[in-house]
Amino acid sequence: MEIVVVYTKQFPFGFRETYILDELEALKTHFDEVYFYPYAEFLFKQEELRIKEDNQFHVLKFNQAKKKYGFFNKLEFLGKALMTSLKEILLSRQKAKALKRIKQNFFRLYHFAAQGKQLDIRLNQQSARITHYHYWFHDGLVISNFSKIAKNQNHFARAHSIDLYHKDWPIGGYLPFEIVKQNLVNRIYSVSQHGHKYLQSHFPKLMNKFAYQPLGIKVDFIPEIKKPLPKILTISFLGEVKNFPRMIELMKLLKNHFTWVHIGSGNKELETWIKENCNREKIQFEFLGHMTKQEINKFLNNNPMAYFANTSTWEGVPVSMMEAGLFGIPFIASDIPGNLEIVSESNGFIIPLTGDLHEIALKICKCFEDTNLWKDKAINAQGTITSRYNATLNHKIFFEAIKITS
Repeated sequence: MEIVVVYTKQFPFGFRETYILDELEALKTHFDEVYFYPYAEFLFKQEELRIKEDNQFHVLKFNQAKKKYGFFNKLEFLGKALMTSLKEILLSRQKAKALKRIKQNFFRLYHFAAQGKQLDIRLNQQSARITHYHYWFHDGLVISNFSKIAKNQNHFARAHSIDLYHKDWPIGGYLPFEIVKQNLVNRIYSVSQHGHKYLQSHFPKLMNKFAYQPLGIKVDFIPEIKKPLPKILTISFLGEVKNFPRMIELMKLLKNHFTWVHIGSGNKELETWIKENCNREKIQFEFLGHMTKQEINKFLNNNPMAYFANTSTWEGVPVSMMEAGLFGIPFIASDIPGNLEIVSESNGFIIPLTGDLHEIALKICKCFEDTNLWKDKAINAQGTITSRYNATLNHKIFFEAIKITS
Protein backbone atom coordinates (compact mmCIF):
# COMPACT_ATOMS: atom_id res chain seq x y z
CA MET A 1 0.00 0.00 0.00
CA GLU A 2 1.50 3.33 -1.09
CA ILE A 3 0.05 6.75 -0.41
CA VAL A 4 1.07 10.13 -1.83
CA VAL A 5 0.18 13.49 -0.32
CA VAL A 6 0.07 16.13 -3.07
CA TYR A 7 0.60 19.67 -1.76
CA THR A 8 -0.98 22.43 -3.86
CA LYS A 9 -2.03 26.03 -3.29
CA GLN A 10 -5.71 25.53 -4.14
CA PHE A 11 -6.15 22.55 -6.44
CA PRO A 12 -8.52 20.70 -6.71
CA PHE A 13 -10.56 23.83 -5.90
CA GLY A 14 -10.75 27.03 -7.90
CA PHE A 15 -9.60 27.52 -11.48
CA ARG A 16 -5.83 27.77 -11.19
CA GLU A 17 -3.15 25.04 -11.21
CA THR A 18 -5.11 23.52 -14.09
CA TYR A 19 -2.21 21.45 -15.34
CA ILE A 20 -2.24 19.18 -12.30
CA LEU A 21 -5.21 17.57 -14.08
CA ASP A 22 -2.72 16.14 -16.57
CA GLU A 23 -0.96 14.32 -13.71
CA LEU A 24 -4.03 12.55 -12.32
CA GLU A 25 -3.65 9.46 -14.49
CA ALA A 26 0.00 9.05 -13.52
CA LEU A 27 -0.80 9.57 -9.83
CA LYS A 28 -3.54 6.94 -10.07
CA THR A 29 -1.16 4.51 -11.75
CA HIS A 30 1.75 4.88 -9.33
CA PHE A 31 -0.03 5.20 -5.97
CA ASP A 32 -2.86 3.34 -4.26
CA GLU A 33 -4.28 6.48 -2.62
CA VAL A 34 -3.81 10.17 -3.38
CA TYR A 35 -4.46 12.91 -0.79
CA PHE A 36 -4.59 16.46 -2.15
CA TYR A 37 -3.67 19.10 0.40
CA PRO A 38 -4.62 22.63 -0.83
CA TYR A 39 -2.80 24.49 1.94
CA ALA A 40 -3.74 28.00 0.74
CA GLU A 41 -7.45 27.24 0.24
CA PHE A 42 -9.98 28.40 2.81
CA LEU A 43 -13.33 28.51 0.98
CA PHE A 44 -13.62 24.92 -0.31
CA LYS A 45 -16.55 25.57 -2.64
CA GLN A 46 -17.82 22.12 -3.52
CA GLU A 47 -19.07 23.33 -6.90
CA GLU A 48 -15.49 24.23 -7.80
CA LEU A 49 -14.10 20.78 -6.96
CA ARG A 50 -12.40 19.48 -10.11
CA ILE A 51 -11.91 15.84 -9.16
CA LYS A 52 -14.21 13.11 -7.94
CA GLU A 53 -13.46 12.06 -4.37
CA ASP A 54 -13.52 8.28 -4.13
CA ASN A 55 -11.54 5.40 -2.63
CA GLN A 56 -8.39 6.60 -4.39
CA PHE A 57 -8.64 10.41 -4.48
CA HIS A 58 -9.13 12.37 -1.25
CA VAL A 59 -8.94 16.03 -0.24
CA LEU A 60 -7.54 17.31 3.07
CA LYS A 61 -9.51 20.37 4.17
CA PHE A 62 -7.53 21.54 7.19
CA ASN A 63 -8.44 25.22 6.71
CA GLN A 64 -12.18 24.56 6.44
CA ALA A 65 -12.87 25.60 10.03
CA LYS A 66 -10.71 27.25 12.65
CA LYS A 67 -9.72 24.56 15.11
CA LYS A 68 -9.47 25.51 18.77
CA TYR A 69 -6.17 24.58 20.38
CA GLY A 70 -5.25 24.39 24.03
CA PHE A 71 -2.66 26.51 25.82
CA PHE A 72 0.21 24.04 25.39
CA ASN A 73 -0.50 23.58 21.68
CA LYS A 74 -0.46 27.35 21.21
CA LEU A 75 2.79 27.59 23.16
CA GLU A 76 4.27 24.90 20.92
CA PHE A 77 3.21 26.81 17.78
CA LEU A 78 4.66 30.05 19.14
CA GLY A 79 7.98 28.36 19.90
CA LYS A 80 8.24 26.80 16.44
CA ALA A 81 7.29 30.06 14.73
CA LEU A 82 9.81 32.05 16.78
CA MET A 83 12.71 29.62 16.20
CA THR A 84 12.04 29.39 12.47
CA SER A 85 11.73 33.20 12.19
CA LEU A 86 15.14 33.62 13.81
CA LYS A 87 16.69 30.94 11.59
CA GLU A 88 15.26 32.72 8.57
CA ILE A 89 17.03 35.95 9.52
CA LEU A 90 20.32 34.14 10.10
CA LEU A 91 20.27 31.87 7.04
CA SER A 92 18.35 33.79 4.37
CA ARG A 93 20.24 35.04 1.33
CA GLN A 94 18.31 38.29 1.80
CA LYS A 95 18.76 38.93 5.51
CA ALA A 96 17.66 42.57 5.39
CA LYS A 97 14.34 41.68 3.79
CA ALA A 98 13.90 38.72 6.14
CA LEU A 99 14.37 41.08 9.08
CA LYS A 100 11.96 43.62 7.60
CA ARG A 101 9.29 40.93 7.19
CA ILE A 102 9.85 39.20 10.54
CA LYS A 103 6.35 40.05 11.78
CA GLN A 104 4.59 38.73 8.66
CA ASN A 105 6.80 35.64 8.64
CA PHE A 106 6.09 34.94 12.30
CA PHE A 107 2.30 34.95 11.88
CA ARG A 108 2.51 32.82 8.75
CA LEU A 109 4.74 30.33 10.55
CA TYR A 110 2.33 30.16 13.50
CA HIS A 111 -0.43 29.22 11.05
CA PHE A 112 1.85 26.67 9.35
CA ALA A 113 2.68 25.09 12.72
CA ALA A 114 -1.05 24.63 13.38
CA GLN A 115 -1.45 23.06 9.94
CA GLY A 116 1.47 20.76 10.71
CA LYS A 117 -0.38 19.59 13.82
CA GLN A 118 -3.44 18.79 11.72
CA LEU A 119 -1.25 16.93 9.25
CA ASP A 120 0.20 14.83 12.07
CA ILE A 121 -3.28 13.79 13.19
CA ARG A 122 -4.17 12.63 9.68
CA LEU A 123 -0.86 10.90 8.95
CA ASN A 124 -1.00 9.06 12.27
CA GLN A 125 -4.07 7.24 10.97
CA GLN A 126 -2.07 5.68 8.11
CA SER A 127 0.08 2.57 8.23
CA ALA A 128 1.09 2.59 4.55
CA ARG A 129 4.27 4.04 3.09
CA ILE A 130 3.72 7.74 2.48
CA THR A 131 5.43 9.94 -0.10
CA HIS A 132 5.02 13.73 -0.08
CA TYR A 133 4.85 15.45 -3.47
CA HIS A 134 4.91 19.24 -3.54
CA TYR A 135 3.67 20.68 -6.83
CA TRP A 136 5.38 23.94 -5.79
CA PHE A 137 8.64 24.53 -3.98
CA HIS A 138 6.56 26.51 -1.55
CA ASP A 139 4.75 26.65 1.79
CA GLY A 140 3.77 22.97 1.81
CA LEU A 141 7.36 22.12 2.67
CA VAL A 142 7.35 24.52 5.63
CA ILE A 143 4.11 22.99 6.91
CA SER A 144 5.61 19.51 6.55
CA ASN A 145 8.66 20.62 8.51
CA PHE A 146 6.32 21.37 11.44
CA SER A 147 4.80 17.89 11.26
CA LYS A 148 6.60 15.38 13.48
CA ILE A 149 5.59 12.54 11.17
CA ALA A 150 5.92 14.18 7.75
CA LYS A 151 9.37 15.65 8.40
CA ASN A 152 10.76 12.13 8.72
CA GLN A 153 9.26 10.93 5.43
CA ASN A 154 10.27 11.46 1.80
CA HIS A 155 9.55 14.79 0.11
CA PHE A 156 9.83 15.73 -3.57
CA ALA A 157 9.06 19.12 -5.06
CA ARG A 158 8.71 20.71 -8.46
CA ALA A 159 10.22 24.18 -8.86
CA HIS A 160 8.72 26.51 -11.46
CA SER A 161 9.71 30.19 -11.37
CA ILE A 162 7.80 32.20 -8.78
CA ASP A 163 8.72 29.58 -6.18
CA LEU A 164 12.38 29.51 -7.18
CA TYR A 165 13.80 32.96 -7.94
CA HIS A 166 13.91 35.84 -5.45
CA LYS A 167 13.27 38.33 -8.25
CA ASP A 168 9.98 36.66 -9.22
CA TRP A 169 8.43 36.59 -5.76
CA PRO A 170 5.56 39.11 -5.71
CA ILE A 171 6.16 40.31 -2.14
CA GLY A 172 9.14 42.63 -2.29
CA GLY A 173 11.37 40.32 -4.33
CA TYR A 174 11.98 38.13 -1.27
CA LEU A 175 11.48 34.37 -1.25
CA PRO A 176 11.00 33.23 2.36
CA PHE A 177 12.02 30.00 4.13
CA GLU A 178 14.32 28.89 1.30
CA ILE A 179 16.77 27.00 3.53
CA VAL A 180 14.01 25.28 5.57
CA LYS A 181 12.51 23.93 2.37
CA GLN A 182 15.82 22.82 0.89
CA ASN A 183 16.82 20.99 4.07
CA LEU A 184 13.59 18.98 4.21
CA VAL A 185 13.20 17.98 0.57
CA ASN A 186 14.84 14.85 -0.85
CA ARG A 187 14.93 16.18 -4.40
CA ILE A 188 13.86 19.31 -6.25
CA TYR A 189 12.76 18.79 -9.86
CA SER A 190 12.98 22.02 -11.82
CA VAL A 191 10.46 22.19 -14.66
CA SER A 192 12.95 24.28 -16.65
CA GLN A 193 16.58 23.77 -17.59
CA HIS A 194 17.28 27.35 -16.56
CA GLY A 195 15.87 26.66 -13.08
CA HIS A 196 18.00 23.55 -12.77
CA LYS A 197 21.16 25.51 -13.64
CA TYR A 198 20.12 28.25 -11.22
CA LEU A 199 19.86 25.77 -8.33
CA GLN A 200 23.19 24.17 -9.20
CA SER A 201 25.02 27.49 -9.40
CA HIS A 202 23.52 29.04 -6.24
CA PHE A 203 23.55 25.96 -4.01
CA PRO A 204 26.51 23.80 -5.16
CA LYS A 205 26.66 21.91 -1.84
CA LEU A 206 23.18 20.50 -2.51
CA MET A 207 23.92 19.44 -6.09
CA ASN A 208 22.66 15.88 -5.55
CA LYS A 209 19.20 17.22 -4.61
CA PHE A 210 18.57 18.90 -7.97
CA ALA A 211 17.15 17.42 -11.16
CA TYR A 212 15.44 18.59 -14.34
CA GLN A 213 12.08 17.12 -15.31
CA PRO A 214 9.76 19.01 -17.68
CA LEU A 215 6.01 19.17 -17.44
CA GLY A 216 3.86 18.22 -20.42
CA ILE A 217 0.42 17.88 -21.94
CA LYS A 218 -1.55 14.89 -23.14
CA VAL A 219 -0.67 14.03 -26.73
CA ASP A 220 -3.45 11.60 -27.61
CA PHE A 221 -3.35 12.60 -31.27
CA ILE A 222 -1.52 15.00 -33.59
CA PRO A 223 -3.98 17.70 -34.68
CA GLU A 224 -4.10 18.77 -38.31
CA ILE A 225 -2.49 22.17 -38.93
CA LYS A 226 -5.22 24.24 -40.54
CA LYS A 227 -5.30 27.52 -42.43
CA PRO A 228 -5.19 30.14 -39.68
CA LEU A 229 -7.59 32.93 -38.88
CA PRO A 230 -6.06 36.40 -38.47
CA LYS A 231 -6.20 36.11 -34.69
CA ILE A 232 -3.62 36.12 -31.90
CA LEU A 233 -4.45 34.04 -28.84
CA THR A 234 -3.45 34.43 -25.20
CA ILE A 235 -4.37 31.92 -22.49
CA SER A 236 -3.68 32.82 -18.88
CA PHE A 237 -4.95 33.83 -15.50
CA LEU A 238 -5.42 37.61 -15.44
CA GLY A 239 -2.58 38.82 -13.24
CA GLU A 240 0.03 41.57 -13.35
CA VAL A 241 2.87 39.15 -14.02
CA LYS A 242 1.33 38.32 -17.42
CA ASN A 243 2.40 41.81 -18.52
CA PHE A 244 -0.69 42.72 -20.54
CA PRO A 245 0.47 46.33 -21.07
CA ARG A 246 3.22 44.88 -23.29
CA MET A 247 0.63 42.82 -25.16
CA ILE A 248 -1.38 45.97 -25.79
CA GLU A 249 1.76 47.74 -27.07
CA LEU A 250 2.20 44.93 -29.58
CA MET A 251 -1.46 44.84 -30.59
CA LYS A 252 -1.45 48.60 -31.25
CA LEU A 253 0.99 47.82 -34.08
CA LEU A 254 -0.95 44.77 -35.27
CA LYS A 255 -4.54 46.00 -34.86
CA ASN A 256 -5.10 46.43 -38.60
CA HIS A 257 -4.07 42.84 -39.24
CA PHE A 258 -5.15 40.72 -36.27
CA THR A 259 -7.81 40.31 -33.58
CA TRP A 260 -6.66 39.55 -30.05
CA VAL A 261 -8.47 36.62 -28.39
CA HIS A 262 -8.04 35.90 -24.67
CA ILE A 263 -9.02 32.80 -22.70
CA GLY A 264 -8.83 32.98 -18.92
CA SER A 265 -10.25 34.93 -16.00
CA GLY A 266 -8.88 36.48 -12.82
CA ASN A 267 -8.37 40.05 -11.68
CA LYS A 268 -11.57 41.92 -12.60
CA GLU A 269 -9.90 45.32 -12.45
CA LEU A 270 -7.25 44.14 -14.90
CA GLU A 271 -9.94 42.70 -17.17
CA THR A 272 -11.68 46.09 -17.22
CA TRP A 273 -8.38 47.88 -17.84
CA ILE A 274 -7.59 45.65 -20.82
CA LYS A 275 -11.03 46.12 -22.35
CA GLU A 276 -10.92 49.90 -21.89
CA ASN A 277 -7.47 50.16 -23.47
CA CYS A 278 -8.41 47.94 -26.39
CA ASN A 279 -11.50 50.05 -26.97
CA ARG A 280 -9.54 53.30 -26.78
CA GLU A 281 -6.80 52.03 -29.12
CA LYS A 282 -9.36 50.43 -31.47
CA ILE A 283 -7.86 46.97 -30.95
CA GLN A 284 -10.26 44.19 -31.85
CA PHE A 285 -10.50 42.12 -28.67
CA GLU A 286 -12.50 38.99 -27.89
CA PHE A 287 -12.62 38.04 -24.20
CA LEU A 288 -13.76 34.43 -23.77
CA GLY A 289 -13.18 34.11 -20.03
CA HIS A 290 -12.55 30.87 -18.18
CA MET A 291 -12.63 27.60 -20.10
CA THR A 292 -11.95 24.02 -19.05
CA LYS A 293 -9.09 22.14 -20.70
CA GLN A 294 -11.59 20.22 -22.82
CA GLU A 295 -13.24 23.45 -23.94
CA ILE A 296 -9.86 24.99 -24.81
CA ASN A 297 -8.87 21.97 -26.93
CA LYS A 298 -12.22 22.07 -28.72
CA PHE A 299 -11.81 25.79 -29.34
CA LEU A 300 -8.29 25.35 -30.71
CA ASN A 301 -9.43 22.56 -33.00
CA ASN A 302 -12.33 24.61 -34.40
CA ASN A 303 -10.63 28.02 -34.46
CA PRO A 304 -7.12 27.84 -35.93
CA MET A 305 -5.16 30.80 -34.58
CA ALA A 306 -2.39 32.67 -36.39
CA TYR A 307 -0.21 32.98 -33.29
CA PHE A 308 -0.11 32.25 -29.57
CA ALA A 309 1.35 35.09 -27.49
CA ASN A 310 2.92 35.17 -24.03
CA THR A 311 4.33 38.51 -22.84
CA SER A 312 4.93 37.51 -19.20
CA THR A 313 7.71 39.00 -17.12
CA TRP A 314 8.39 35.52 -15.70
CA GLU A 315 7.36 31.92 -16.31
CA GLY A 316 8.47 28.44 -15.39
CA VAL A 317 7.74 26.77 -18.71
CA PRO A 318 4.19 27.80 -19.76
CA VAL A 319 1.92 24.80 -20.26
CA SER A 320 -0.64 26.94 -22.10
CA MET A 321 2.06 27.44 -24.74
CA MET A 322 2.42 23.67 -25.02
CA GLU A 323 -1.33 23.33 -25.59
CA ALA A 324 -1.31 25.91 -28.37
CA GLY A 325 1.84 24.49 -29.95
CA LEU A 326 0.28 21.04 -30.17
CA PHE A 327 -2.27 22.52 -32.59
CA GLY A 328 0.50 23.97 -34.74
CA ILE A 329 0.20 27.57 -33.61
CA PRO A 330 3.48 29.54 -33.89
CA PHE A 331 4.58 31.52 -30.85
CA ILE A 332 5.12 35.15 -29.93
CA ALA A 333 6.91 35.19 -26.59
CA SER A 334 8.74 37.54 -24.27
CA ASP A 335 12.47 37.12 -23.89
CA ILE A 336 12.51 35.29 -20.53
CA PRO A 337 14.16 31.95 -19.67
CA GLY A 338 10.99 29.84 -19.34
CA ASN A 339 9.60 30.94 -22.69
CA LEU A 340 12.94 30.47 -24.43
CA GLU A 341 12.97 26.76 -23.61
CA ILE A 342 10.08 26.37 -26.06
CA VAL A 343 10.32 29.33 -28.43
CA SER A 344 12.97 29.95 -31.05
CA GLU A 345 13.19 31.66 -34.43
CA SER A 346 12.22 28.34 -36.05
CA ASN A 347 8.80 28.16 -34.38
CA GLY A 348 7.92 31.76 -33.56
CA PHE A 349 9.08 35.21 -32.57
CA ILE A 350 10.85 36.46 -29.45
CA ILE A 351 10.06 39.97 -28.25
CA PRO A 352 12.02 42.01 -25.69
CA LEU A 353 10.38 42.98 -22.40
CA THR A 354 11.04 46.65 -23.16
CA GLY A 355 11.84 48.74 -26.19
CA ASP A 356 10.47 49.29 -29.67
CA LEU A 357 8.30 46.60 -31.28
CA HIS A 358 7.85 47.99 -34.82
CA GLU A 359 10.40 45.68 -36.45
CA ILE A 360 9.08 42.52 -34.81
CA ALA A 361 5.49 43.50 -35.61
CA LEU A 362 6.45 43.85 -39.27
CA LYS A 363 8.03 40.36 -39.23
CA ILE A 364 4.91 38.89 -37.62
CA CYS A 365 2.73 40.35 -40.38
CA LYS A 366 5.04 39.26 -43.20
CA CYS A 367 5.20 35.71 -41.82
CA PHE A 368 1.42 35.45 -41.71
CA GLU A 369 1.19 36.68 -45.29
CA ASP A 370 3.79 34.13 -46.45
CA THR A 371 1.88 30.82 -46.30
CA ASN A 372 5.00 28.64 -46.55
CA LEU A 373 6.94 30.56 -43.90
CA TRP A 374 4.01 30.48 -41.49
CA LYS A 375 3.46 26.75 -42.14
CA ASP A 376 7.13 25.99 -41.41
CA LYS A 377 6.89 27.74 -38.05
CA ALA A 378 3.61 25.96 -37.30
CA ILE A 379 5.10 22.53 -38.06
CA ASN A 380 8.14 23.32 -35.90
CA ALA A 381 5.94 24.55 -33.04
CA GLN A 382 3.98 21.31 -33.09
CA GLY A 383 7.15 19.23 -33.34
CA THR A 384 8.70 21.00 -30.35
CA ILE A 385 5.76 20.06 -28.16
CA THR A 386 5.28 16.46 -29.29
CA SER A 387 8.99 15.65 -28.96
CA ARG A 388 9.71 17.29 -25.60
CA TYR A 389 6.48 17.79 -23.66
CA ASN A 390 4.47 14.58 -23.86
CA ALA A 391 2.78 14.35 -20.45
CA THR A 392 2.28 10.59 -20.54
CA LEU A 393 6.01 10.02 -20.94
CA ASN A 394 7.27 12.89 -18.76
CA HIS A 395 4.97 12.18 -15.81
CA LYS A 396 5.75 8.46 -15.97
CA ILE A 397 9.49 9.24 -15.75
CA PHE A 398 8.87 11.71 -12.91
CA PHE A 399 6.79 9.45 -10.65
CA GLU A 400 8.95 6.41 -11.31
CA ALA A 401 12.00 8.47 -10.27
CA ILE A 402 10.19 9.51 -7.08
CA LYS A 403 9.32 5.94 -6.19
CA ILE A 404 12.86 4.69 -6.86
CA THR A 405 14.36 7.48 -4.73
CA SER A 406 11.82 6.80 -1.96
